[in-house]
Amino acid sequence: MPQSEVTIEGADTATLAPSDRDRSLCDLFAEHVARRPDAPAVTYGPVTLTYRQLDRVTDSLASRLRELGVGTDRLVTILADRSLGVPVGMLATVKAGGAYLALDPAQPTTRLRTILEEAGPVALLTEAGEDDPSGLGIPVVPVAAHLEAAERDGAEHDVRLHTGGDPEDLAYVVYTSGSTGTPKGICVTHRNVVQRTRNVDYLTFAPGDRVAQVSNAAFDAATIEVWGAFLNGAELVGFDRDTLLSPGRLGPALRERHIDTMVIPTPLFNQLAADDPSTFATVSQILVGGDVMGVSQANSVAALPGCTLLNGYGPAECTTLATAHRVTPLPAGTLRVPVGRPISHTTCYVLDDEMRPQPAGVPGQLFIGGDGVARGYLGRPELTEERFLPDPFAQEPGARMYATGDLVCALPDGSLDFLGRSDFQVKIRGFRVELSEVDATLLQHPGVREAVTIADADTQSGDKTLVSYYAGAGAASPQTDDLKAFLRDRLPEYMVPSRLICLPELPKNSNMKVDRAQLPSPAVSSPPADDDAGAAAPETLEDEITAIIGRLLDVPSFGREENFFEGGGQSMLAIRLLTQVGRRYGVTMTLADFFEDPTARGIARYIRAAGPSASAAPADEAVAQPGEGRP
Repeated sequence: MPQSEVTIEGADTATLAPSDRDRSLCDLFAEHVARRPDAPAVTYGPVTLTYRQLDRVTDSLASRLRELGVGTDRLVTILADRSLGVPVGMLATVKAGGAYLALDPAQPTTRLRTILEEAGPVALLTEAGEDDPSGLGIPVVPVAAHLEAAERDGAEHDVRLHTGGDPEDLAYVVYTSGSTGTPKGICVTHRNVVQRTRNVDYLTFAPGDRVAQVSNAAFDAATIEVWGAFLNGAELVGFDRDTLLSPGRLGPALRERHIDTMVIPTPLFNQLAADDPSTFATVSQILVGGDVMGVSQANSVAALPGCTLLNGYGPAECTTLATAHRVTPLPAGTLRVPVGRPISHTTCYVLDDEMRPQPAGVPGQLFIGGDGVARGYLGRPELTEERFLPDPFAQEPGARMYATGDLVCALPDGSLDFLGRSDFQVKIRGFRVELSEVDATLLQHPGVREAVTIADADTQSGDKTLVSYYAGAGAASPQTDDLKAFLRDRLPEYMVPSRLICLPELPKNSNMKVDRAQLPSPAVSSPPADDDAGAAAPETLEDEITAIIGRLLDVPSFGREENFFEGGGQSMLAIRLLTQVGRRYGVTMTLADFFEDPTARGIARYIRAAGPSASAAPADEAVAQPGEGRP
């Protein structure tokens, strides 16, 4: 069969110079230290390090890691988020010959311990503290000690410690949700990272460019940000979480910091673009990925002059990205934004259940080949063998392809249309979630005998949320609030269901398997919200705020002192809430302000402290639907 019927090709792999393909991250970074030693390499807050200074501090830290036994394929955990210690730790670890494992310190301790027990890191990097939060006795190395002036400016550190390494050496491990109830680690090599960030055709990285670092360190999008900058002589510019998630602050920050390139998760992009597309007006190129891009949001940002918008797709098993689509204004009636064509050094195959290529327009499972295919799963050879397969279409001996489990079809122009998952894996706010892992965690509670989780569409935004149904074990059956607290202690926030629905028994089909089609709709599992509630004029500022929250969460009532997050809210909804509050009352309340007291009472207190703008308003403004309000 002709290859055009078998594969959708990315750019020719020959565009990556052989000398680059066979070199390590350390080698390529060293080139820019030699070429532009005094050019800025990384900026976080008031601190900027030049390429020479970054080289010195990471050599200092790498020396310490080597003393602890870090070497080829040995792991170093980075327990930090959105701080200078993250890129410094990444670079220092690969200089020491090891591989980094970035973990979100906000994850539950039990989950962190599970990951660390499996990964067995040699050392744990923190910002400044010296305590091992896992209790496993892992040596802790504070990064701050290696960022002092003596390390930054001392010529004695101008000694290259790294020897280059092999391109197939491990560069990092990233953990994602696992179907067995245990997260799984994906092993990514130097070659994988190099082919995603050097001489690529989806973004332009050039010396002097400013690349925003906004991704959570545990999210694989950080690969594009950090190494896209460091391997191309650009400057990495850090953004704190509060700036990223607070309405009205991100746009000015992007403009003031002269950001050229930005990678942003789809759910956040959809929300920011819907609220104010001009947030991105000064950014030259924006890569969005992790979920389904909204068509109207895509059109509004694609229309900005001088802005290139890309819709990207790719599993972590293929080093963050596999396809990209340059978005142009889409015609009316368009249902989805395509995920595009394979990027450079990548091949994509649309195959049926018999591994036969599917013609354009016919759905099939997507298989991805090329230099981005990761080594496999950490310590799980059977799972690696199941998902990482020999590539029967490749010319290179030993080439492999990854079975994504995603359904796609090829469009007439050769780009790919993403149709959804072929199993029970979903994306929630850009993070990959195995629904069965949520189920398995629910079943760990002694009062739960059955559980099943689905992805439901939020009634207001259309964003996916998790809804779990469970059957209790008699008198031991937990209350939903207690069960949600149980889950928060064991799962990251994005995996905790927004709704928990208790049933006497889960519906079964004739094979005695849970019949998902017979589960009651989340919308009718509890009394529906009263659309006329709040039509009367609220009596106090607190009443106005509770009415706004009730509409946002689609609940019939919400208490003045009820915790927003315990009532079903999450960070994306919090952004929408603060956007509406800002428009209605003329205040700029950040997420950090909101977290201090995430209640209607807390918001009202903040508004009163901000000034006299919290005057009474017409009732229809006070209960405006999400997305409405004064411009």
